[in-house]
Amino acid sequence: MTFRTKLLTITILPIILISLAALILIDSQSKSLAEAQGKAVEKMIIQSKQTELQNYIKLTRAAVDPFYQWDNVSRLQAQKQVADVITRITFGKDGYFFISMSDGGVLDNPLLEELEGREKFIAYGKESQLLMGEALEANRKAGELYQYNWNKPSTGEIAAKIGQSVYLENWDWVIGSGIYLDDVNAQIGQIQNELDTNVKQTRLVLISLAIGAIALTSVLLAFVRFSEQRFADARLKELASEIVDAQENERKRVSTDLHDGISQLLVSARYSLDVAAEKASKFPAIQAPIEKSMETILTAISEIRRISIALRPSVLDDVGLAAAIKSLGSDFETQTGIKTNVKTQHVGNVLDDREKTSLYRVAQEALANIAKHSQAKFVEIELNKINQGVKMRITDDGIGAIKKQNPNSRKGMGLRNMEERISSHNGTFKLTEDKSKGLTLDVFLNGNSANKGTETSDQD
Repeated sequence: MTFRTKLLTITILPIILISLAALILIDSQSKSLAEAQGKAVEKMIIQSKQTELQNYIKLTRAAVDPFYQWDNVSRLQAQKQVADVITRITFGKDGYFFISMSDGGVLDNPLLEELEGREKFIAYGKESQLLMGEALEANRKAGELYQYNWNKPSTGEIAAKIGQSVYLENWDWVIGSGIYLDDVNAQIGQIQNELDTNVKQTRLVLISLAIGAIALTSVLLAFVRFSEQRFADARLKELASEIVDAQENERKRVSTDLHDGISQLLVSARYSLDVAAEKASKFPAIQAPIEKSMETILTAISEIRRISIALRPSVLDDVGLAAAIKSLGSDFETQTGIKTNVKTQHVGNVLDDREKTSLYRVAQEALANIAKHSQAKFVEIELNKINQGVKMRITDDGIGAIKKQNPNSRKGMGLRNMEERISSHNGTFKLTEDKSKGLTLDVFLNGNSANKGTETSDQD
């Protein structure tokens, strides 16, 4: 597992786990809340219906009491008035009252035959007969609430119902009524549906927040990683530039030591041998070894100068980049026999010393690659000042890219070093192949960094 994967895992996994735990907790709590709320609502509605029923019973008792306690008429007449009042009282679509004897028997009053709505009166009497069981009798007579199932007129179906009765002791009558409870479940179901909807919305909000948190975390991690990558690249460039500067400084020091130290010692030894050769002119046996030694010293001096120029050409520091490029091209043509044409312009102080050194090293490396791989017969080097920058182009008529020789070969160290040198100065490095043959190397450095206070005595 890579470091990036580990970082994503330890960052995003807790968010996912916490979100899942929250969803599970919400579902669990919502179910408990729904059950508790359902029971509370059911209790509240039933209590409300009980209170409503009790109020209906009180109103009905108040309506029949004047007739029940009426002394100016006969009992039969009073009973007829009470029965007439009871059959006329209704509430809602399914609210009604019924009357029966306490034992469930039919009311014994001949005047009731003339009662309006007689069929309805008898039908409701059957309900009272159902409630004459011993378990309900005491409650009915005491005026307590009781619950049973009975046919609902509006739907024709059996539904739960709460009832209450009033006992008229003098007549042995029971007056009762009830309220159906089937709408309680409908109201509870509606409340639970609303609760479920709220829970679903909360779940969606939580999931959205979790996804948003994961996305935001991923973006932040990507941004941090990108910033760290850019910082690492910048530091790598700085380190590479520092290494190149250290190499150049070391090359310059070694070149100076060779030129000013060993080379001068060899020149001094050569002068001494020259004096010795003049004095030994009369002694051929001695003069021959001395002359051979002088030739060896001359060869050593030439080699030291070549190495010194390769390490750090003094012409680059003394007379500038254009002259150094011309000298490089001339030496290349002498050493390889490849015809080299150099066209340069004075660049002045457009580039600083480090940038000039980088351009010179790129040209040096490019010519070395041409000599090793291109099989070219002609090379052209152009150095031009363009706007606020300097462009260098090196063209050869060789066999083209190295990949022609080895298709599986990757970019060589030489090309990589050249590209990194130019990249460290924020320049452009482009290698293109001619349609027919040969390669063209284009390098451009802008001169912004040349005006940072680094003034040189370049004579370009």
